[in-house]
Amino acid sequence: MNLFQRINFEAGNRQLKFLVIGGLAVNIHAYPRDTADLDLLVCQDARASWLELFLQLDYTVDQDANAFIQFAPPQQEAWPVDLMLVRPATFDPIFQSGIPVDMYGVKLLIPTLEHLITLKLHALKHSHAGRFMKDFLDVENMVRKNKLDLRSDNIRQLFLKYGSMELYEKISRTVANG
Repeated sequence: MNLFQRINFEAGNRQLKFLVIGGLAVNIHAYPRDTADLDLLVCQDARASWLELFLQLDYTVDQDANAFIQFAPPQQEAWPVDLMLVRPATFDPIFQSGIPVDMYGVKLLIPTLEHLITLKLHALKHSHAGRFMKDFLDVENMVRKNKLDLRSDNIRQLFLKYGSMELYEKISRTVANG
C-alpha cells in the first residue's frame, strides 16, 4: 500500500476528511511541475487526530505553526507531508465542492480551480520571500492554462479578497505579456 492509499485508508477509518492541495493539485489544474511533498488541507477541529495518524505512520513533526504542520517522513525516499489546517467554515465548502481525481492508485479530492487559486492567493499574501515565486507562478499558470478572464468581476474580487490589488495587477501584467 503506497502512502496515498494508506492515508486515504487511515483517514477513512478515522472519519477524517481532507483534500490534496499544493503542487499535486496544481499539476491537475494547470501544468506539470515538480513537487517534493504532499500538501493536505484539513479541518483544524481534527488537528489531534491528524497528528496521531501521522505519528502512527512513523512521521515526525518537523515544524508546527498551529495552522500549518510539516511532517518529516520515516525514510528519506518517502514523501514529506504538510498539513494546512483551516476553520470548519473555510474547510467545509472547499471539501463539499472538491473534485475527485485518481492519484497514485486512489481516488482523492482536490479543490476546484477557484478554491485552489484562493488558497494560493492567501499563501502569497502571507508568504515569505522563499515561497513567493513558486506560488506566484502557480497562480499565473492556473490563470493562463485555464484561460481565466482576469477582467471578470468574480476573478478580480477573488484577488482583492484573498490576495491584494498589487498581486492582481502583477498577475494581470504577466498574463497579458506572456
